[in-house]
Amino acid sequence: MKKYLAPAVIFYLIILAIELSAGVVTNGYIVALNCINWAKSRTLTSYDKLITSLAFSRFCLQFLVTLDNVLLKIYPNIFDRFQTLQPYLVTWMFINQVSLCFASCLSIASFNQSLFSWLKLKISKLVPWLLLGSMLYCLVTTVAFTLFSYSYWVFSHNSTDCLSTNGTISDNKNNLLEFTFQIHSVGSISPLIVFIASSVLLIISLWRHIRKMNLNSDFNPSFWNPSTDAHVRALKSVVSFFIIYTIYYVASTFSIGTLSYFNDELKIMVCTSVAAVYPSLHSIILILGNPKLKLASAKIRHSIQPGLKFGLHRGMTFLFINK
Repeated sequence: MKKYLAPAVIFYLIILAIELSAGVVTNGYIVALNCINWAKSRTLTSYDKLITSLAFSRFCLQFLVTLDNVLLKIYPNIFDRFQTLQPYLVTWMFINQVSLCFASCLSIASFNQSLFSWLKLKISKLVPWLLLGSMLYCLVTTVAFTLFSYSYWVFSHNSTDCLSTNGTISDNKNNLLEFTFQIHSVGSISPLIVFIASSVLLIISLWRHIRKMNLNSDFNPSFWNPSTDAHVRALKSVVSFFIIYTIYYVASTFSIGTLSYFNDELKIMVCTSVAAVYPSLHSIILILGNPKLKLASAKIRHSIQPGLKFGLHRGMTFLFINK
C-alpha cells in the first residue's frame, strides 16, 4: 500500500469520484424510476426496457472501473497475481461488452427508416430478443476469453520453474493484458459496426425529414409543424450519442492497449478519465431527451429545493448566533 500519493494521482482520484457520483446518480435514477413504474403498472415500454438495461449495465461498469483504478493507485501490486487479475478482466469484459451491445440495441430501436418500417412496428416484440441476443453474444465472448486465458496460464505455469520471479510475473501479466486487448478489439467489432450503421442511417433519416419540413414551411410561411423541434432535439441527441460512444470506445481500447504494450501511467489515467465520462454523460442526455424522465427529475428537484433552502437558512442562522 502506498503511504503517499502524488498530487496528480490525488487529482485523478477526485475526478474518478466525481464521475462515479454522476454515474451512480443518473443511471441509478433511470433504473429506480422505471422499476417503480413497472411495480405500479406491471408494464414497461420497449424504450424503457432498453434504457433500464443500459443504465444498469453502465451503473455496474462505472463502479467496477472506478474501484479498479482506485485500488491500483493505493495497492499498485494488487493485480500482479493471475488469480486476482483474471476474474477482474473477465468481469470487466462481460459488463463492458454488454454495455456496448445494449447501446447498439438502443440505436437500432430508435431507427425509423421506412425501408425498415417492420422494425418499428414489431419493436416491442423485438426488444427482448435484442437484449437476450446481446447477453448471449457477450457471454460467448467472455467464456472464450476465460478458457483461453486460463489455458495460457496453465501452460506458462507448467513450462517454467521460476514463475514466482518478478520478471516472469510481469511477462505473464503483460501477455494476459495483450490477450485481453485482442479479445476486446475483436469482440467489440460487431456491436460497433451495428451501432455505426444504425446511427448513420438514423441521422440521415432525421436530417432528411427535418429538411423536408423546413422546405414546407418556406413555401408556406403559415405552416409550422410542431414536431420539427422534436425531430431537431432527436437529431442532436443521436449525434451526441454517436460522438460519446465513439470517444468511449477509442479511449477504452487505447487505455487497454497502452497498459498492454507501453504501460504509460499518464496516458492510462487520461484515457480512463475520458472513458469514465461516457456512462454518466449519455445517461444525462437520455434523461433530458425523455419527457417522462425529465418531468420526474424536475419534480424531485422542486421537492428538494425547499428543504435545501431551509437547511441553508438554519445553518446561516446558527453561525450568526454563535458569532
